[in-house]
Amino acid sequence: MTEPKPEKLFVYGTLRKGGTRSRHLEGCKLLRMMKVPGTLYRTPFGYPAAVFDETSSLAVQGELYELPPDSEVFIGNVDRLEGVDEKLFLRSVIRREEESFYVYEPCPELRSQISDADIIKSGNWFSRSALCGEDPFSFAVSFENIQKRYYRMRPDGYSEENIFLEGTVPVLVTCPHSTAHTRMGKLKRHEFYTAALGAVAHLVLGCHCLYANREQETDPNYYDDCDFKIVLGEILSKRKIDLVVDIHGTGNERPEDLFPGVGVEREFLLSAPDVLDKFYLVAEQHGIVTGSADIFPAARQMTVAKFAANRFSVPAIQVEISDRLRMPWRREDEFRRLIGFFLGFLEKTI
Repeated sequence: MTEPKPEKLFVYGTLRKGGTRSRHLEGCKLLRMMKVPGTLYRTPFGYPAAVFDETSSLAVQGELYELPPDSEVFIGNVDRLEGVDEKLFLRSVIRREEESFYVYEPCPELRSQISDADIIKSGNWFSRSALCGEDPFSFAVSFENIQKRYYRMRPDGYSEENIFLEGTVPVLVTCPHSTAHTRMGKLKRHEFYTAALGAVAHLVLGCHCLYANREQETDPNYYDDCDFKIVLGEILSKRKIDLVVDIHGTGNERPEDLFPGVGVEREFLLSAPDVLDKFYLVAEQHGIVTGSADIFPAARQMTVAKFAANRFSVPAIQVEISDRLRMPWRREDEFRRLIGFFLGFLEKTI
C-alpha cells in the first residue's frame, strides 16, 4: 500500500518567515516552530544547508508549514526554487512525532563544499552569526508580508496560536497584539509591525521573541486567562530572562513617538531601574521624541509587563510606538529610525 504524500513542508533557511525567499510560501499556513535532529551548515553561497539525522546530538530549527490545496504544483515550484533538477538540493521525507513532511537536503556536490567548520551549532539560521549582513528593514517588511495573513486567522486547534523564537540572550520581546484580539466583547485590530520588530531583535541580537500568530480570543494585555500568557509563563519559569520588553502600537494623536510603561511607581523595573534611563537616552540619540511614563503606565489592567514583574519577578517595560514610526510603506525613514532605536535600546540592556 502506497503511503500518502506529505502535506507539510519544513523550512530552515531563506524560506523562513522574513527570509529573502519567504514570499514563495505566502500560500502556505505556518503551523509551528520545530526542531528536527540534524546539522545546519553555512554554505559559501549565502544560504544554509541541513543534513538530517535522527541520531544527531544537534537539531535544526525551522518552521513547519501546511501546503496549499494544489500541493503537487506547489512542491514542484519549490523543487525548481531549490535546484532539485540541477542536483543542488534533493527533497526527502521525514517522519517525526506521528507526522510526515518534506525537507530539502544538499546533494553530494554541495555537501562537498561544506565542512565541520561551517556548522551552525545553534541550528538556527536566523542568528547574528549567520545573518549579520541582513538588512533589518528588508527583513521586517518581508516578515510582515507573511504575518498579515494571520491578522484575522482564527485558531484551528492544531496550529500554534503563539510563536516562540528561542534566542541566545536573556531578553524576551513580546508582541501580544501582532494579530487581532478581543477586549470586553469588542474585536480590536492588530498593531502593525510589532511582531516584525520582535523578529528583528531575534535576528540581529539573539533576543527571545514571543508573538501572536492567530487572532486572540481574549486580549493578552488585558486578561491573564489566555493562551498567550500560558506560553509566556512557561518561558519565564523555564529560562533565565533578565528583562521583558512588551511592544505595542498606538495612534498618532499625541505629538510624542514612544511611551514607556513601567508601573505607577516604576515598580515593574524591580532590580533594573536603569532600563528606563537607557530607554530615554537611546531615544534621544536617534532623534525620537518620548512621552512620560505616566501616560501608558501598564498598570491599569492585567498587562504583560505587570504579569512578568508581579508573578515571575522579571523586570519588564511596555513600549507604545506611534503609528508614525510603524508604517514603512508611508515613512520608510521613520521605520528605519525606529529599528535603530529598538536595537540600540535592547543592546544596552543585554
